[in-house]
Order: sequence, then structure tokens, then C-alpha cells
Amino acid sequence: MDIRVKTFAAEARSRFDVILQELGFAGPEMDQNQDAYPLVMHVRYHRGDVTVDTSLVLTYAGEEYVHTSLLWARGAPIRSRRVTVGEDTAHTGYQMRRALDKHAQATPDLLAHRDRSG
Repeated sequence: MDIRVKTFAAEARSRFDVILQELGFAGPEMDQNQDAYPLVMHVRYHRGDVTVDTSLVLTYAGEEYVHTSLLWARGAPIRSRRVTVGEDTAHTGYQMRRALDKHAQATPDLLAHRDRSG
């Protein structure tokens, strides 16, 4: 089994837990379906109408990346808004950890900007 698959949830939690809990988020909620390929693993945190979702995506032809986004739910799905925090290559465990570091550092600033602009 790929080391990234084994360690993704723990690595994501180690970077996002403290930051997001200080901002009032609950979680994490983990979706670790490792039986199907392409593989997508999610770690999500929730606060009110906003969700922080970071995922490891391993697909065919070497598309391997970490993607983090913020989703604001506004009643009807058509009114929801998604903002990408980052999407970075993760061919190795080192690249995966580096991407998680970048995304965890950027997330509070994007949340604060969105909270101010309403």
C-alpha cells in the first residue's frame, strides 16, 4: 500500500486540527474509501455553514495531488460557493506533506477574508 494512503489522514489532521479548532471548527470527519481507483480520500472540518475539505487524489496517468477547498452552504445548492485554497502535486510523501503545510497556512487567511466580506 502506498505510504501516502497510509499517512494522509494523520498528516492532514496534524496540520489542520489546531488551526481549525481555534477558529471554532468541529471535526475532523474522514472519508477513507481505499477500495476503488481512482482513489480520493477526504478530511473535512465543519463550522456553521462552512466546510474545509482537504483531499488526496490518486488517479490514472500519474495525476496525484492534494486539493483543499472551502465550501459555504447557502440553503439551495445553487447558492453554495466553493473557493480553492490550493491544489498541489503529491507524487511523493514529501510533496504531500508540503502541500498540506501550504494549504493549512493559507486556510485561516481565506476564512478571515471571507468572514469580513460576508
